[in-house]
Amino acid sequence: MTLSEAAKAAGMRLRLGCLAVNDSKPPGTWETFHLGKTHRKSRIMLTMTNAPMLIRDVAVLDCTGAEPSGRQDVEISDGRIGAIRPAGTASVHTDATTIDGSGCTLLPGLTDAHVHFALIGPKGDHGDEPLIHHVLRVAGYISTALDEGFTTVRDAGGLEPAWAKAVETGLVRGPRILPSGSFLSQTGGHGDVRAAHEALHGGPTIPGLLATTEIVDGPDEVRRAAREQLRRGATQIKLLASGGIASPTDPFDSIQFSPAEIAAAVEVATNWHTYVMAHCHTSPAIEAAIAAGVRSIEHGSLLDPETAQRMAGLNVFMVPTLQTLDMLATHPDRLGLTPEKVALLQSVRDRCFESVKTADAAGVALGSGSDVIGPWQGRRGEEIVLKAGLIGAHKAIISATRTNAELFGLDDRIGTVETGKDADLILVSGEPLDRIELLADPDCLPLVMKGGDLVKDSEGRAAS
Repeated sequence: MTLSEAAKAAGMRLRLGCLAVNDSKPPGTWETFHLGKTHRKSRIMLTMTNAPMLIRDVAVLDCTGAEPSGRQDVEISDGRIGAIRPAGTASVHTDATTIDGSGCTLLPGLTDAHVHFALIGPKGDHGDEPLIHHVLRVAGYISTALDEGFTTVRDAGGLEPAWAKAVETGLVRGPRILPSGSFLSQTGGHGDVRAAHEALHGGPTIPGLLATTEIVDGPDEVRRAAREQLRRGATQIKLLASGGIASPTDPFDSIQFSPAEIAAAVEVATNWHTYVMAHCHTSPAIEAAIAAGVRSIEHGSLLDPETAQRMAGLNVFMVPTLQTLDMLATHPDRLGLTPEKVALLQSVRDRCFESVKTADAAGVALGSGSDVIGPWQGRRGEEIVLKAGLIGAHKAIISATRTNAELFGLDDRIGTVETGKDADLILVSGEPLDRIELLADPDCLPLVMKGGDLVKDSEGRAAS
């Protein structure tokens, strides 16, 4: 009997790599079946959607804020966490796949609130390779994020929303993606990458493939562009509301977009039952954004205590991006920055670390985002390690699980290990509260589960 025949006989769906076999449903209805290599050390796995599983004898860090439990058995059923019981007390379903959790800690799948999967060029842009090369590289980065333990990510600009649908339907292996589509930038703003002597912008957006920056001026243009992103499948709107380090013509401390322009984007997003996230480095830019209703502040690099208090009072989230600043400060040659830009980068990196402490002390909800761009994408767990040095390991892990889930509006499904939640789970070899650096090493994450499906099992811990 062939694999497909066996799957049909059992009433199950099977996908071999990206080739699907299912006579009962049309194309595009696949869940997350996968048979194939999912990591450079992974063994070939057959994972059946909705098949019961039992993770045995594992320490659980549930990310609710509680300390790690003793050894537990965790039952998975219908893609969700069915029960959590003391080790050795769970009953084994005859068809259940048993997973050996000994020596490991179980965490909810990690999340990253600030990725740029499509910005793969050496200048942090889409690059200038043939489009087929671009597509293959982006697919590779998306798949790698899953092997790193990230089961949900929010793309903070540049990724065409069609990629999220490709992952959802099983055409591309990867984490759940919440796309922003194109950045919205004012003329001369952080997203306007023309040199001062250039008149023409770069290539246009290609719906379904590329999401290049929308240069918009005035509330009406902002409304049109925001509505276009939502039409194409964006789950939130991304504004560039302050100057940046790598952009060619804008002052770093500039405030970008007028209050009316920001409010226009917030109005469109609110009417769509979603929100606006805004690139803001300085406190004046943050003040302008939150006064207009922005919900998620990205970077927050130069944050003063007064602004932090206002953010906390308005329940505004802040997503620091320590990893990319640390990487660029360590390797300033990577984006070809001028000496003046390198000096600015070093200063911002040091002050950003202090801003995280300021936000935490004020009670601001701190999310987690890596913001790694260019061909250096990977090891996104280093963001959690860097944040742990500032606010402690437990808070840093919660920022990348429960808090991000709250920011995404998905806290009823992901972010904690609790009965009824989606079975987005990872095994960590050891105790991450004592060795936070484990989360930055994909080889220390031997097993990743997304929606109850095994997507990585590098040590063969699963046994039918």
